[in-house]
Amino acid sequence: MIKKVVLSGFLALITLAGSSQVSLSYYLPKEISYNSEIPTPEEFTGHQVGEWHITHDKLYYYMLKLSEISDRAVWEEYGRSHEERPLGNLIISSSENISKLDHLRMEHVRLSDPAVSGDIDISDMPVFIKLGYGVHGNESSAQNASMLVAYYLIAGLGDEIDNLLDNTVILIDPSLNPDGLQRHSTWVNMYKSKNLNPDEASIEFSEAWPGGRTNHYWFDLNRDYVMLQHPESVGRVTSFHRWKPNINTDHHEMGASSTFFFQPGVRSRENPLTPDENYNLVTEIAEYHIKHLNNIGRLYYSEEVFDDFYLGKGSSYPDIHASAGILFEQAGVKGHLRETSAGTISFPFAIKNQFTVSLSTLEAGLKMRKKLLQHQKDFYREVIDLAANDQVKGYVFSEPGDKARAAHFIENLLYHQIKVYRLGKDITTGGNSYSAGTSYYVPLNQPEYRYIKSMFETVTKFEENVFYDISTWVLPYSFNIPYSSIGNIKGLTALKGPEVFVPPFAAGNLRASRDVYAYIFEWSEYYSPRALYRLLDGGLKVRVATSGFLYDDGEFKRNFRNGTIMIPAYGQVIDRDGLYELMKDIVAEAGITVYGVSTGHTPEGIDLGSNSFVTLKKPEIAMFIGGSIRSGDAGEIWHMLDQRFNIPVTMINPVSSRSLNLDKYSVLILTGSPSLSETKVEEIKRWNRSGGTIIAYKGGNSFISKNKMAPVKVKPSPEIENKGDISYADRSALFSVHRIPGTIFETRLDLTHPLCYGYVRNTLPVFKNHSTAYELSSDLFANPVVYTGNPLLSGYSSDQNIENVAGSAFVSVFPAGRGRIISIYDNTNFRAIWFGTSKIFMNGLFFGQIMSSGRRWYEE
Repeated sequence: MIKKVVLSGFLALITLAGSSQVSLSYYLPKEISYNSEIPTPEEFTGHQVGEWHITHDKLYYYMLKLSEISDRAVWEEYGRSHEERPLGNLIISSSENISKLDHLRMEHVRLSDPAVSGDIDISDMPVFIKLGYGVHGNESSAQNASMLVAYYLIAGLGDEIDNLLDNTVILIDPSLNPDGLQRHSTWVNMYKSKNLNPDEASIEFSEAWPGGRTNHYWFDLNRDYVMLQHPESVGRVTSFHRWKPNINTDHHEMGASSTFFFQPGVRSRENPLTPDENYNLVTEIAEYHIKHLNNIGRLYYSEEVFDDFYLGKGSSYPDIHASAGILFEQAGVKGHLRETSAGTISFPFAIKNQFTVSLSTLEAGLKMRKKLLQHQKDFYREVIDLAANDQVKGYVFSEPGDKARAAHFIENLLYHQIKVYRLGKDITTGGNSYSAGTSYYVPLNQPEYRYIKSMFETVTKFEENVFYDISTWVLPYSFNIPYSSIGNIKGLTALKGPEVFVPPFAAGNLRASRDVYAYIFEWSEYYSPRALYRLLDGGLKVRVATSGFLYDDGEFKRNFRNGTIMIPAYGQVIDRDGLYELMKDIVAEAGITVYGVSTGHTPEGIDLGSNSFVTLKKPEIAMFIGGSIRSGDAGEIWHMLDQRFNIPVTMINPVSSRSLNLDKYSVLILTGSPSLSETKVEEIKRWNRSGGTIIAYKGGNSFISKNKMAPVKVKPSPEIENKGDISYADRSALFSVHRIPGTIFETRLDLTHPLCYGYVRNTLPVFKNHSTAYELSSDLFANPVVYTGNPLLSGYSSDQNIENVAGSAFVSVFPAGRGRIISIYDNTNFRAIWFGTSKIFMNGLFFGQIMSSGRRWYEE
């Protein structure tokens, strides 16, 4: 058991922490000599480590320089950030190991294959250690420490260094989030004075919105290891599986008044799919951190606050893949010298702590080399028995009506090294029918057994009700893809058809000639909004069906639902040949199927010239950002529109909104409560009543309610039962029990409502990460998406919260003159992985304009 340490020499610590200018000797072990031919960080960058915050360009080029001049190192790029900054590992080992690096890597990776690992002798194999720095860009003591670690390993001389490099392969990822680092370093360096001012009120410590924590689109990359929706994470996970490190560190910062945290975390909150041996290894590794931190007189703690239940973080993803993931949390300076309630802390002080635990990790890896390699071997060999004893043998899924969503889901599985097969035969199970031609099968008997379970298995009962992050991440639900578990049925082996190696994205299909009467495509396909916006942006006349119809011209017959998009071939701004060529481009770009029809007459339902085909206008979209608005919510919307659908959004800071002309826009997105003058609020109300659509998203509904723009009503929260035996010490745990930490619920859809166009099933899994529930609108037709009576699908929620959520509104629509307010109360775009619910948001953008007005809710 690790003991929390409180050192008596605290005053000495404060003195050290307050030192702002240091030399290289402050950081480095004094018993090691260094090769003078290797440039120090100061010689390369022009300043000492910690004197300024390192910018990403200097950091990257220093790593490149070391790889160029030393036979101990190579640089391997694994990707580029959204802003095209390079991501990669500086791989360091002995010159002999570097010369045969690929051979060592391939032999090491074979330990993760239970089919071959039994015959591998690990006695002379090196251990692989990944040191990952700064997934949060503004926690930059980590990235700055990476330079010191690289210099120490490459320039260091003597038997101790030689022994370390002979027996280890070390991967240094110097900046996990280069775009965030660049924002943060620019900010703090911009406000640095020659005479450092530690006053916490200084602007140096108050980054401008959105801050440097997140990536280009304001996503927390430390939550993206499951989702893999950003190039930084895709490259990182691909690199992880390429090298299969035995230890994977994740260096962070926390509150400035804190001390230093290292794992293990809270034992009772470990993910049950992670084997106990992982926790034991991390606990043993921690003994080395204790020794090193004691030696430099630091305060620290472990086994508190943090946990590894959610397997999508930098310290937990390795745990479920035979690696020892280790979280480090250093008190964050977020500047150069800072006063805190615990004393004054300097940037060099924070950097030295990160450097110190990097060295303790390397020592642990060296001393525990055989144990770590054996764990990797055993972890995957255990899978054979686990799969054999599991009543579930695999999962089958299908989504033939939307190939893009299915392809994105499969893409995610393949990134995680999960084997996917086409279904070998038709099967009916779990109330669903799966066709061999359009369905897929994921067997559990494969090396990633544990991770598959975490992504497919629903869980509603937990031993521990406190979660540091979300409580569930069942990916088929997030993609709204029907799936079923498969037991030990007769003919099980026949379910495995050809293996899928590439995500099956559709190339698109234009089933039309040049002389058609009109073009039609269905709204059920994920990338239909991309196609529609391209058409509207080109000035074409486009209509949407508000009712279903059967088309049958004798050669082509198909039922089309409401939400179907129709483009007349006549009366457009381009001729029919030009329209045909445009449709070819759109089909290829969006990967959808477009049908050409030869007549406007239909045997059933509406004709193509019916008034029930409503003309659409191009949405001109504005969104308030900045101030108190959560950057994560706004970023998810920006990312979806920009990356998925090629739709521009004008992002407006409330500070500069005085001269804003709202009449340029048809849609206004509110993700929070922007600080606006009364005059501007009244202007928004006028614009709304004149026909504008407001999408009030999550926190934006408080703005709507506060300004009496719509009757948004919060249901009373369940009361916390007072049993009389609750102690003061239990207060935090008690309130956590009544949180909804990130849980999947079921909703029911009104498929005739424009907000639900494109959905083919009347139930929809949704994600909720707060306990607030909203009353239904008194207008019976204004509640198109409602939580079902028994809504919990997966994750934690107290019985009181389940009851409160049941029957509440997920979305409400409030008429406002000729406009409308669409209140989306929960997250439709969570971490960019909820492909299933993002259609609701897109429908608001495109079809808010056609929703019928009714009662006026605004105050006259």
